[in-house]
Amino acid sequence: MARQTNETPDTNDRIAAVLEQLAANAPVQELGYGHPKYQDRLREEGFMTDFATPVYQNGKQAQARGLKPETIERAPKLRAGKYWGGKVEVARDNKDRVHLLYKHATVEDRMRFSPPFDELIDRIWQEMHAA
Repeated sequence: MARQTNETPDTNDRIAAVLEQLAANAPVQELGYGHPKYQDRLREEGFMTDFATPVYQNGKQAQARGLKPETIERAPKLRAGKYWGGKVEVARDNKDRVHLLYKHATVEDRMRFSPPFDELIDRIWQEMHAA
């Protein structure tokens, strides 16, 4: 036999209101570092971007995060040589890593020559193809 319910529409409305209140009181889901949505957002923002081969700037590994796409593409393809009027030396080691070397030891050196990384790679790329 089928069970009959004596619920009225008023009871259903009250149940729905209680469920809505429970949903409103539920804690907001926090996305941690390991959460897939958080990882996807990091990839979209360029935090996981890297050079095809490691690029070093005065002995420290350069990060590709925040750079223009053409800079990320061009930096590993630089040829060894001296550029920017002899101020910048590009060297490649036996592991095919790119090393950008220029004076930076003192504050005066850094004040005289400290171009943004995008500009540095772009100018070297232009000089490399002009020669």
